[in-house]
Amino acid sequence: MKILVLSSKFPYPLKDGGAIATYNLLSGLSAIGHQVTLLTFNTKKHYFKPENFPKDKIPSLKIYSVYADTSPKIFSAAKNLIFSTKPYILTRFNNTQFKKKLKYLLQNNTFDIIQIEGLYLLQFISLIRKNSTALIAYRAHNIEHEIWSKLSKNELNILFKVYLKNLSKRIKKYEKAIINQYDLLIPISEADTHFFKDFGNKKPFHISPVGFESKKHIKEDENKHKHIYFIGSLDWIPNREAILWFIENCWLLLKRLQPEIKLFIAGRNAPEYFIKKIKYTDIIYKGEVEDVNDFIKDKRIMIVPLLSGSGMRVKIIEAFLNKKAVVSTKLGAVGTKSTDNQHILIAETKEEFIDKIVLLLQNKNLYQKIINDAYKLVSEKFNIFDIAKSLAEFYTQEFKKLK
Repeated sequence: MKILVLSSKFPYPLKDGGAIATYNLLSGLSAIGHQVTLLTFNTKKHYFKPENFPKDKIPSLKIYSVYADTSPKIFSAAKNLIFSTKPYILTRFNNTQFKKKLKYLLQNNTFDIIQIEGLYLLQFISLIRKNSTALIAYRAHNIEHEIWSKLSKNELNILFKVYLKNLSKRIKKYEKAIINQYDLLIPISEADTHFFKDFGNKKPFHISPVGFESKKHIKEDENKHKHIYFIGSLDWIPNREAILWFIENCWLLLKRLQPEIKLFIAGRNAPEYFIKKIKYTDIIYKGEVEDVNDFIKDKRIMIVPLLSGSGMRVKIIEAFLNKKAVVSTKLGAVGTKSTDNQHILIAETKEEFIDKIVLLLQNKNLYQKIINDAYKLVSEKFNIFDIAKSLAEFYTQEFKKLK
């Protein structure tokens, strides 16, 4: 099949869950023989030189990118709030050059499927309809309004709280408006599927989680220290909220119980205020790391104290694949197909986070069972080639119905 994928940011390097989700599926679909073309925003915030993309990774992939500064700006946000009913984040991707490039590709190529990654590029559906007969597939990475709604509930600044609540309502209205405008729905988790069903989705759907290429014969690093880690994009508000909550509520007591423990934090684009707030004894901020595997190899436990957000935490699957134990909130574990006390330990309160981290550090047998079962889960349920094959079969079946 000929598949055009539209992305709101360049899916490389693999530094965040969104990039990994898009890149790995591009890789999987290409590897099983489909002709895949990528049209992507190349934003100021996540800029990557297209010529530096490693050609050997996905040799058949055709890449087109459009540079755009989609960064939020106070004046533009205020103007949008007063004079528009659309979500501000949606208008930031209403880019003329991107539309021109999309129109050019549609008029000069024949595609079977156009796969839209994420909510904010669905605004181009009408343009696609005018220039192509391809089936439009919406791959929903998150339920966007839920992220902003939960953030607003946890926000202490009154003005920002009101703004986030307003933004959440606008996004929810837009999510309702676009239901069934696409031809196919590709949710990333079963939980998200229920949301779309409740919202009135009538289109064929296929759940397609983030997949990985399995690592063969991985050995646990016997030199791991009693260290824990957090990794995730720190320009994403839910990640900053999560780690600040953990530090402010759990860290000092955890240090008293486990004096040798250290917390390592990695992630790009952290604001200065955040860096200042995490300056505690034995908390090491590494910023953006070049090699995730190198960063986590000598650490035992990943923490995911997520309080807001939606979709699937790709970094948890990555931790499972690298045989790291994970302590997470229920929200953080959504979409990972993991079971509490078998593949992961679930914690909701500060007491539970502390108790379960200590338990993993002290109980070697439990720790070993958890990481082995989690690794098996990823190998069986999150193999990217199986996921890509299943999605491609779904596309093929739906495409045949048109004939």
